[in-house]
Amino acid sequence: MSKRSITDIEIGLIKAMLGRRMKNSDIQLFFNRPDRKVNSGRITGISNGSYSDSKTIAPASSADLDAFLSNFSSLSSGGGAPLDDPLSQASIASHFAKGADGLWRLNGGETDKCECKASFGFKHMDKWLRPIAALANNAGGLLFFGVYDKDTKGPGGEDWSYAVGGLNSAEFTEADPADFSTRVKGMFDPTPFFQIATAKIGGKTIGVIHVHPHPSRPVIALKQEGLIKEGDIFYRYPGQSSRIKYSDLRAILDIRDSEARAQILPMVEKLLQLGPTRSMVADLDSGILTNGGRTLQIDKSLLEKLSFVKEGEFNEIEGAPTLRLVGDITAVETNGQAERQFGMLTRGHILKAFIEQSKPNDPKDYIRFALEVGQNERLPLHYFARLAGMSYDDLVAFINATSASPARKKRYTDWIKPNAAFNQAVGTPKALLARILVGDIPVVSSATVAGHIGQAIQAIPPDAKFDLPLLLKLLRECLEVAEGTPAVSFLRRGICRIDELRFG
Repeated sequence: MSKRSITDIEIGLIKAMLGRRMKNSDIQLFFNRPDRKVNSGRITGISNGSYSDSKTIAPASSADLDAFLSNFSSLSSGGGAPLDDPLSQASIASHFAKGADGLWRLNGGETDKCECKASFGFKHMDKWLRPIAALANNAGGLLFFGVYDKDTKGPGGEDWSYAVGGLNSAEFTEADPADFSTRVKGMFDPTPFFQIATAKIGGKTIGVIHVHPHPSRPVIALKQEGLIKEGDIFYRYPGQSSRIKYSDLRAILDIRDSEARAQILPMVEKLLQLGPTRSMVADLDSGILTNGGRTLQIDKSLLEKLSFVKEGEFNEIEGAPTLRLVGDITAVETNGQAERQFGMLTRGHILKAFIEQSKPNDPKDYIRFALEVGQNERLPLHYFARLAGMSYDDLVAFINATSASPARKKRYTDWIKPNAAFNQAVGTPKALLARILVGDIPVVSSATVAGHIGQAIQAIPPDAKFDLPLLLKLLRECLEVAEGTPAVSFLRRGICRIDELRFG
């Protein structure tokens, strides 16, 4: 029998989807990955049992399928978790395969992107902090807990290398994400970006940490912790996380210098093109715009928001400016000297204005920002159209009159149609929706819960009655908890659902 690329867990999920009469073309979208395509014919083979030994594998339970589906938006939404999300249940399961001895093992063992730990604990946290920094300093990757290391032996001397043993305590599963963040932030600078999840493999629970490569590496240890020493720089090599070699550190620094030069060259070219009388340089720490003679001072309350530009939060899309400054320039007095204060509009302002139901002087500028400067994401436009005294037809005409691309105009025109943000809830989001509609507001304990709440709000029926201030307060709490995580996409869509129901 030839080796198959689709795992037992994935086959069970596919069978459960077929049992719900989902179309093959819809099912395959959940399991396609850049390194593996699952075509409609393969799903048909699973359905009739002709694909490998799929006939012997039972369908996943309804609860397991609901949990799996809750990680995704509707297939037609264009949002939600990406199909190659490394922390989706299907993606995690794809790293494991069942051997002839009945044990589930990590495919290929430990690599430069994958490390195993048999157990987890906060007491000896240097054991997992070290690989997090190592992965962040290389290409990123996955850290598995509840998976045995190489050459581990069972009680009878059997080989348990890379086998799934499961977590031996609830310390990982019951921990708050903040428990991890606090320790990582206190240990390294710059702080590695990571996400956590759990998964069931062969009926056993494992913990997973996905680490992203840091754009400003090297990540350096700030203090002593176990075997970690202050100043340590770790690097992920095939099969091990160890202190970095000089050649690899030199390569990181060379790449960083090269990227810095590449980023500053366009600025230098623009300065030379404009000349000293028509250009100024912005210091985003002090908030000063200067050309060596004239000086403008940006209001200090805006500097934190402006720092998003430094951190890469905004990107130029279709030639649009990264940041848009709106409003009049007004003189303010600071220490007896005249300064200049700018108003700034960001996508964060749009969400905040909607949640706080504030009334900006220029609501049309909020709509124009979404079209001309935003990042092709759903934003609440009906509310600002109503503040501007615009009808639905007026809003469509305004969208088409902007300088956005035709594709973007069409996308936003579709997104303001009735019930465009609606998305049916299943699993946990469905249960949360039932609670929310009767006023039982859940506690936002993590980004995952916030994402589920966003999915629940997306599914509010057109004729449902709800307490608007209460929902806005809940969404504000969710955004605070989920900041910087994929859950924000669910929350934006939930906000748009409230927007179209109350102001559309």
